[in-house]
Amino acid sequence: MIYKALVIVPLVFATTLHAEMQALDDATLSQFNGRGGVYLSGELSINKEGGVLWDTPATNNPATWSANQRSCSAVGSTVPGDCGLRVAVRAEESGGWYVLDNIKGIFSFEGLTLRTRMINSGFGGDGAVFNQDVLEFGLPNEIVFKDANFTFGVSNQGGWRNKALSVAQGGDPSYQQTNIFSITIDGTTRVQGNVLVFPSN
Repeated sequence: MIYKALVIVPLVFATTLHAEMQALDDATLSQFNGRGGVYLSGELSINKEGGVLWDTPATNNPATWSANQRSCSAVGSTVPGDCGLRVAVRAEESGGWYVLDNIKGIFSFEGLTLRTRMINSGFGGDGAVFNQDVLEFGLPNEIVFKDANFTFGVSNQGGWRNKALSVAQGGDPSYQQTNIFSITIDGTTRVQGNVLVFPSN
């Protein structure tokens, strides 16, 4: 019985797939209404072994580092550590910088979606007035972190500088950074919902 089913199925497919593809004219094509999108899964590794901007020094003493050396090990550690990615954002032209420093680790996700969505209702009546497409990022159900970490802080400069060195040595004694908190994540985080990106004129 199973053997007969296996023989019949290819015959059905052979008959079904024997179709000729034809181009659709504009009038016929306009009768179809479809929706598209992208479903993404993957794993990202961010500076897992350290970034490329700074070399790791031999000691944890900033006074002995050269201008292109930096250690991102924990405070009080005697062993220097590789540094990760740094992202700095300046909120005002004459203001300070918010920084995400030493970003490293691996995270994987499944089910991140990207599609367009028509907003023509809701939002307290504003949706009907808006009446346009927006980008919708559907958040994945789970994000898995492996040895991920970053530090949030404020700084007077966007780029990192070694304040222990003189200007002649490539340092900047006026450099200041205050770390607010550091996070290390190793596990699974559940997320729900979506993010809408509205165009602006």
